[in-house]
Amino acid sequence: MRFFWRNFPVFLIWLTALSMMDTALHRITPLLNYAAWLTLVPFFISLTLLGFCLSKGEVFRLKRYCIWAAVLAGIYALTLIPRTSVPLPLDTLRLIYEVSAVTEFIILALHGRTWLKRWDWLWIFCITLVFGMVLENGGILMGFFQEKGYWFYVPGLPAPVATIVGWVNVLYCGFFAVEKLMPEMRPFLRGLVCAVIALSMDIPFDPVATRLAWWVWNDRLTMSIWGVPVVNYVAWFWALFPYAWCYYRVRSYGKCEEGRKIALFSALIPLILVIELAGVLASLLILGDKEALEIVGRFLRSL
Repeated sequence: MRFFWRNFPVFLIWLTALSMMDTALHRITPLLNYAAWLTLVPFFISLTLLGFCLSKGEVFRLKRYCIWAAVLAGIYALTLIPRTSVPLPLDTLRLIYEVSAVTEFIILALHGRTWLKRWDWLWIFCITLVFGMVLENGGILMGFFQEKGYWFYVPGLPAPVATIVGWVNVLYCGFFAVEKLMPEMRPFLRGLVCAVIALSMDIPFDPVATRLAWWVWNDRLTMSIWGVPVVNYVAWFWALFPYAWCYYRVRSYGKCEEGRKIALFSALIPLILVIELAGVLASLLILGDKEALEIVGRFLRSL
């Protein structure tokens, strides 16, 4: 149990894959088989990180890893056994997601006591939370999607609390992996690994969420993959990678006090957002997603 709690973010990635597999195959109708296969991405990411959990120096605890991997794979495989599906009402599934996201946020905040230092709380649970708030509400205000029908919202904002704290939840998993489990890396690679881990959690999540109308996409977005507009995954990468890269770049300034680092990073967030928008636009141009570009253009003209 101590091992599970100490490495909870790794198991949370696995739990995300498991819950999306169960939902795609047993809680909605018609079934979403391709989303079930997509859960293999976070599943294998979790098993890879599990290997780092059980590595100490150059010693790899193979036997212990095989036991843990077999248990996780066995539970995961149980969802593939054909059985009578029990679809749930859309409102019920949305409420389950909402409660789960907030509960995960609280659990991760408690988990932070196992490894975070005093200033780290401000970095992750304040600055990153505000950043997630800007991203989620920005997507709605730009006209890419809507998020209606939730119980809890930040007053005056269109995004629910659940989707805002979700950004912290996925980035926390990435931060934990690169800081506590993986070998020392440059800020660029740390940022890239954080983005890959977080994106792996979203790959199966968004097809299920889209089917369940947890967020409703703009009808003009016709270029899609797995039932989700391509711009979603493009925006996810460009939202996460520059932020995490800059996060670790600023934190690597050894001669600067932590308070000044936080002030510097906070001042850089507008620039990070501009870089992210530029990256999204460049990617959409390469992909030829005219509809998504038109939505961005319409928003920029309205400013």
